[in-house]
Amino acid sequence: METKLLRIAEKARTEAGFKFTSLYHLMNEELLRGCFKRLRKKAVAGIDEVTKEMYAVNLEANLSKLTEELRGGQARFNVRVA
Repeated sequence: METKLLRIAEKARTEAGFKFTSLYHLMNEELLRGCFKRLRKKAVAGIDEVTKEMYAVNLEANLSKLTEELRGGQARFNVRVA
């Protein structure tokens, strides 16, 4: 996975006009677990008001559900505009 991400980062850096159609196929539980572990311990809650501590209670089930939603195109992301 790391190698694929590095290639994507390099392509984005060197080919400014390149359009990525989908990166969902790279999103798996292993990647999401790593992202979760890198979150700051005292990170504030997201727009959904779920804290890192709350998400961790059912981490494996949450990651599994998120992975399914990403792959099925059902994931919806709320964005807070400052």
